[in-house]
Amino acid sequence: MLLTSFFALLIGLSLGVFGGGGSLLTVALFVYEDIGAQAAIGTSLFVVALTAGVALIQRARAGHVRWRVGALFAGSGM
Repeated sequence: MLLTSFFALLIGLSLGVFGGGGSLLTVALFVYEDIGAQAAIGTSLFVVALTAGVALIQRARAGHVRWRVGALFAGSGM
């Protein structure tokens, strides 16, 4: 559990610095914890979406969000 916590901290730091790739790293961490591949993918999606949502709220309150550009990226990404 200590090793998992250490890697979770590293994943969080890498997301903060580089911004992307969090779901891939998180899936690997959950698979390492032996929760199964399908559960790891779903859990990773939830964790990354929750983190992104919290960051979006903070940035939106500070007035740093360009909603129109974000909608274009979100639409093209989907």
